[in-house]
Amino acid sequence: MPEFKPFKGIRPGREIAGGFATKSVDKYSREELEKELKNNPESFLHIIAPTWTSERIDSKERHERVRQNFLDFANGPQAERDKPSYYIYQVIDPDEISVRAIIGLVNLHEYKEGKIKTHENTLTKRVKRFADYLLDVHFHAEPVLLTYKQNQRVDLLMDVEMKRLPLISFKDKKGNEHQLWQIENRLNMIQIKDSIERNEAFYIADGHHRMESSMIYTERMNEILKDDTFDDDTINYTLAMLVSDKDLIIKDYNRLIKDLNGLTTEEFLEKIGETFSMAERGETPFFPSKKHHMGLYIDGKFYSLFVKKEALTVEGMSELDTYLFEELVAKPILDIQDSKDNNRLGFLRGTGDIDGVLNLQKKVDSGKYKAGFFMYPVVSDDLEKIADLGLKMPPKSTYIEPKPLSGLTIFELFEE
Repeated sequence: MPEFKPFKGIRPGREIAGGFATKSVDKYSREELEKELKNNPESFLHIIAPTWTSERIDSKERHERVRQNFLDFANGPQAERDKPSYYIYQVIDPDEISVRAIIGLVNLHEYKEGKIKTHENTLTKRVKRFADYLLDVHFHAEPVLLTYKQNQRVDLLMDVEMKRLPLISFKDKKGNEHQLWQIENRLNMIQIKDSIERNEAFYIADGHHRMESSMIYTERMNEILKDDTFDDDTINYTLAMLVSDKDLIIKDYNRLIKDLNGLTTEEFLEKIGETFSMAERGETPFFPSKKHHMGLYIDGKFYSLFVKKEALTVEGMSELDTYLFEELVAKPILDIQDSKDNNRLGFLRGTGDIDGVLNLQKKVDSGKYKAGFFMYPVVSDDLEKIADLGLKMPPKSTYIEPKPLSGLTIFELFEE
């Protein structure tokens, strides 16, 4: 059973929290970053700004500047330093759909042992780059998103804590309301810890690269410190946000193709018909009704595609429509053998409803793409099944929410 541990959070005071916490830096364009830095002097982005400065300095110096910026904030009047705590985080969107989570620490040695399970491959360069960053800055400002099988006792404990007024509450520019509760009572923390640690495993929902980079950080720091380390040292943990698998929001990730590999539309549809039952839907867009029901948009028309049962031959992987697209369409028909590195294939994030399909239609109608395939979102049970079997999903199989904020709760890995 994986460990879940409280930590001494460093966070913005409630007066500045709404301006300080941000979405992940990779969700901004360069123009948006510059605008945010100019218009919001309290943003967490100011702490990490040296990482993308145009100055000609090496990465080590960039990271050292980030470290100093962090220390200036953490030791300044706008920061709060909490005693060991868990945190409940809730986000409510403008449609009143809410998701809640618990923030704490997970043990990286247990990740290596397989108690924290993964379903996605990572890119070596990206992992190394963030590991190098951690080794210089020594703090986590954005948690890895993990999921676990729903636990009624955890739900009840969260219900009790959330009857209090939140420690922090603010709305972002898109109208999402963010709330944070601190759990610092010793008895309450013991109950939370005991209840969560009854789970046999945690599953990485989002943040595979961050988790792998954290593992490298832990291994390197143990090598550097040698005999001066203990199992419960902070360097052996990473910041995590746990969401029940019944609360996790998983949206579709769709595919766009630039050409038909020399085939006419009629020839392409004929080949599709070998492994799919197909029905033309005309010009009327639709959203797939269930798993193994995909949609195709080509030449101004929509088609329903239902995977034939005889094509479902691989345990676990055949549950994923993204895998079936690769094995039944991309590889044999389009000759796209590696979806991670082929400029003939594009990925488009869905919305979990018809709006994502309309976005795909616009992309195809623009002339940049020849056709688009859209899918029903992966369900959490299948995500867990893939991880339990030790398998890996194709790239861009899921878009998962909530996306953790950066800077809302910061975990210092190592005090120099």
